[in-house]
Amino acid sequence: MTIPDWNPDNYVADFEDIHFSGPIVKAPLIMKTGWILRYLHDVIFPDAIKAVVSGGELSGLLMGFSIVEYLAGYFAGKSSQVKDFTAFLDRYFPEQYKPYLKDIYHQLRCGLVHNLTLQNPWIPSNIPFIIERRSESHLQIKDDKVVFSIYHFIEDTRRAMVMYLYDLVMKPDENQHLIVLFEKRFNKQDGAASMMVKTD
Repeated sequence: MTIPDWNPDNYVADFEDIHFSGPIVKAPLIMKTGWILRYLHDVIFPDAIKAVVSGGELSGLLMGFSIVEYLAGYFAGKSSQVKDFTAFLDRYFPEQYKPYLKDIYHQLRCGLVHNLTLQNPWIPSNIPFIIERRSESHLQIKDDKVVFSIYHFIEDTRRAMVMYLYDLVMKPDENQHLIVLFEKRFNKQDGAASMMVKTD
């Protein structure tokens, strides 16, 4: 784990029971964030982990990038762009990511999504990446390359999700602007574009 002393007990949400019926866009914020949390935790993260465990490391990594894009869309209140993706990483990911924010987006994310390589042919990189399934050298330089551990990235993404949703629910006074942006994104297309339902 990139932050070994991170304690999930510091991010326990505390709120009164809520009963609601009606269109999901009219639901209270706590319910909307709960739906997003369950969707990612119960459906999306398990698929990413299963892919990595089964030898589909690139599939798991691509899902990890998709999760960050998804959360960055709520964070920005719109279709996320490079500045939204990197701003979300900057705020919610560990300090070790900060020197590499743009390279993670342009080289790893865009390199894989658009070019199926770890190096974007259109944007030069100062330090190339090497991806590993699991490495304690995550974001450290080894043999003139930055090690990028897929397991660590997925775990850091899960932790970022918890921290972001906690900020919305438990620190609303400090995060009114983020709440407005979250609601704007959640309510697009009457909430239908917020989650998928997994069927057997």
